[in-house]
Amino acid sequence: RPEPENHILEIVQAFSAQPRGVSLVVLGNFSVQNPYHRAVKQAASTEVLFPGAVYDKHTLAALRVHSLYYIHGHSVGGTNPSLVEALAAGNAILAHDNPYNRWVAQEAAQYFANGMQLREFFDAMPQAEDSRKAMQIAARQRHTQAFRWEYILHQYEIMLETLTKSAH
Repeated sequence: RPEPENHILEIVQAFSAQPRGVSLVVLGNFSVQNPYHRAVKQAASTEVLFPGAVYDKHTLAALRVHSLYYIHGHSVGGTNPSLVEALAAGNAILAHDNPYNRWVAQEAAQYFANGMQLREFFDAMPQAEDSRKAMQIAARQRHTQAFRWEYILHQYEIMLETLTKSAH
């Protein structure tokens, strides 16, 4: 969602600060009537693409699999499904630094708190191939560790057994 709490403007500004030789694909519906949406599009270099909202699961999966990085700017809420899906896809992840994202991705992501940190990340991106590959492995490991249905169901089973025992 292109909302201020998702830091899309900061991401686009940092990416667009200089030519990168790669594209930044920004998903979501952008309206010319919305001042924030206009600001995001005005900040974009020619390397930033706005294909609109994408809801098709196969298309989203293809975008994740073929992306160099998944950038997660969400700063409010809880466990965000798109971040969990990025872990499952084995994306190298750059996420907004907040307790929710840190709990979900833990050591499998790099974190940013502001536009300057984003720009530093984008500037270092061409030299970070080994780091990116390590992040991809860590993402898959984190997903397997905490977000597989077998594990989640087992955690619920333990909780229910504990509650049942304490009720007697």
